[in-house]
Amino acid sequence: MQSKTPTAKHKFGGHEGRIHSFIFLHDNVHVVSGSLDGTMRKWDCETGRLIGEPWKGEGGGIPALALSPDGKTIACGRMDGSVQRWDTNGKMIKSIWTGHGNRVRSLSWSPSGGRVASGSYDGIILIREAKSGKVEVGPIETNQGY
Repeated sequence: MQSKTPTAKHKFGGHEGRIHSFIFLHDNVHVVSGSLDGTMRKWDCETGRLIGEPWKGEGGGIPALALSPDGKTIACGRMDGSVQRWDTNGKMIKSIWTGHGNRVRSLSWSPSGGRVASGSYDGIILIREAKSGKVEVGPIETNQGY
C-alpha cells in the first residue's frame, strides 16, 4: 500500500517563524520563501540549500509574495500593511509603499508588469503603478476585512 504522505526530499530549515509565502523564480531552480520572522530566504530546489544570507526589511512578517512577469522583481507584503519590492538577489528597491491599515495578504502583478495589486485584511484593494508605487486605482473597499 502506498503512503498517503509524501516523503520530504529536502527540509528548508532556517526561518525562525512559519513560512507563509513562497514563489518560484523564472530559472525553475530557485524559490524564495517569506516568513513571519520578517525575512525572505532564497533556496536551491535541487539541493535544498540556502543561497546567501536572509533578506531582511522593516514591517514585520511576510504573508504575501509575488514575482513580476519578467521574473526580475519580487513584491513583498508585510504584516504592517506595507509593500516592498526586491530584486531576485535580495536587494531591496528603495521605496516602501504604505496605504493599508492591516497586513497585506495578497499581491498580484498585472500581466504587463506595469501594475501591482495588493489586498489586505483591512478589506481594501490598492492598484499601484509598479515603478513609482503611486495608487492608480483605489482604495477599493471590499467589505471583506478580517
